[in-house]
Amino acid sequence: MQIKFFEISKAFRQLKDAKNALEELSAEDEAREIARVREKSRIHFDSLMAEAMAKGEAKGKAEGKAEGSDEKARSVLMALLSAPETKSLPDARLAELTGLSVAVVATVRQG
Repeated sequence: MQIKFFEISKAFRQLKDAKNALEELSAEDEAREIARVREKSRIHFDSLMAEAMAKGEAKGKAEGKAEGSDEKARSVLMALLSAPETKSLPDARLAELTGLSVAVVATVRQG
């Protein structure tokens, strides 16, 4: 009877060791999966950020060009309004020449 108890006790320890080893392997698999998902998320985030930066830069360049174009058109308008030959032109004609709206031309003309 004592031999069976010893054998059962030994088998129990072996099962317990096997269970612990299995739990460690499972934990390592989980850790690897967590690391894989984290890395995949980081790559996705970096990709989204790069795309957003590219869109922002493109939008900024477009806005800068539009502002530059508007400033150039206003400079041309100021030159036309200060030249004696063209300052009497109607607002609609000045708007057509500069690409500005009639309202902008009227506002600049008034002052």
